[in-house]
Amino acid sequence: MNDTKKTYVNLKHARTQEQIDVMQQIEKDGVCPFCMEHFLKYHPKPILDENENWVATENMSPYEGSVHHFLFVCKRHFTMPTDMTDEEKASLFDLINRMIRKNNILGGSILIRFGDMRFTGGSVDHFHAHLIIGDTNDEKRESLKVKVGYKKP
Repeated sequence: MNDTKKTYVNLKHARTQEQIDVMQQIEKDGVCPFCMEHFLKYHPKPILDENENWVATENMSPYEGSVHHFLFVCKRHFTMPTDMTDEEKASLFDLINRMIRKNNILGGSILIRFGDMRFTGGSVDHFHAHLIIGDTNDEKRESLKVKVGYKKP
C-alpha cells in the first residue's frame, strides 16, 4: 500500500513568503488549490471575470516589475494540454481577449506551463495560464524574469 500523499504544489518554485505560507497549508490539507471547490480558500485575489470553463484573477504573487499579471484557471482539473477539450481551448482565449480589451493592453506575454512541475518551474499542478504585461522598453529597464524550465547540464 502506498502512503505517499499526492502533492499539488511545489514549494521549491515559490517566489514569495506569502506563497510559501499558503503552499505549506495546501500541502497539509492535501487538496488542489486551483480546483474550484478550494480556489477561494487559498487565493486571496477576487475573480475578475469568468466563463463556463475558466476564471480570471490577478496573480497573488505577480512577477516582480510587471504592470499586470493575470491568472486563468480552468474549472476542471487536468495538467496536460492534451487533455483540454476544444471548447476549453476556445473559451480560454475568449477570456484572455476580454481581459486584454478590458485593460487596454497593447502587448504582453501568455505563459502556460504544463505537466510535471519538476520540469517547468511551475508551483501548482493544475492547468492554468498567465497573462503577463510589462512596461515599455526605454533602454534603461530590466526585462521581466520568468522561470520556464531548467537548463540541461
